Amino acid sequence: MDKTLENIFRPFGDVFYNALDKVKEDISEIRVRCEKPVVIYICGKPYFLERTGNISLPKKALDPIIITYREMKNIFSALCEFSFYKYQNNINNGFITVKGGHRIGVCGTANLSDSSVRSVSDITSFNIRIAREYIGCSESFFEKVDIRSGVLICGIPSSGKTTLLRDIARKLSGVDLKKVSVIDERCEITSSFGGITAFDLGLSDIYCGFPKEKAIFQAIRTMSPEVIICDELTGNDAESVLMTLNYAVRLIASVHCDSVENALRNSSIVRLLSTGAFRKIVFLEKDIPCKIANVYDSEEIFHD
Repeated sequence: MDKTLENIFRPFGDVFYNALDKVKEDISEIRVRCEKPVVIYICGKPYFLERTGNISLPKKALDPIIITYREMKNIFSALCEFSFYKYQNNINNGFITVKGGHRIGVCGTANLSDSSVRSVSDITSFNIRIAREYIGCSESFFEKVDIRSGVLICGIPSSGKTTLLRDIARKLSGVDLKKVSVIDERCEITSSFGGITAFDLGLSDIYCGFPKEKAIFQAIRTMSPEVIICDELTGNDAESVLMTLNYAVRLIASVHCDSVENALRNSSIVRLLSTGAFRKIVFLEKDIPCKIANVYDSEEIFHD
């Protein structure tokens, strides 16, 4: 087991750790829910983790590992380095990032102040997303996609959007020596922890934790990028996207979407496409991470 993963899973106890260590397939997610069986995702499919180290389909589970409420509290405290205050801002936004760049989504009870989340307590579940690096996974992207203009990468969760963006940044900045700014609002692309990126992003200039609109504005004004790369755009980012077009900066970004039909039904994506910043739209395969399924010219599908 990778050293960074050891640090995450040791607090779960010997039974969990030893069982997980026997799983040889690549795990993308581990979902832990209070008083419920632990579910691991392999190639997008859910399995229960047995105490023996076997994995089983939910209906065939014999002795799945179940995490108690007390264990949940102790585990989460350990993941936060026994300092909730240190991680409070991220917890309030629904996640923490731990050493190795692995992100943990958090569910619990919100304590509100003036409609804003002041703190989150009674953690009831969390989702550990295993961050990985696949050097060279962008080769087919560059073979199939003309990046002389903006590119929007579409895919479902776990289809490899972030992993692909990571390798695109590495290639453009570290090999082609382009001036690249990476806007990493949720610290996922860089898998940054303590100011150190866990993965190779070449010679990219990195804005970690900044809201997209502020980071894009700062990058354009101060770093003169040729390419800006960012993850998980929404319709609210349309004005920032338009800014990149006005300053002749190429934007390579991603959204959650599985088909052309759904893209055209999604008002946020339609708003992004209407800016004219994306000439190419790339759809990823659902079952094979980072694999391109189709490439479209935006005018071909947006103006039909």
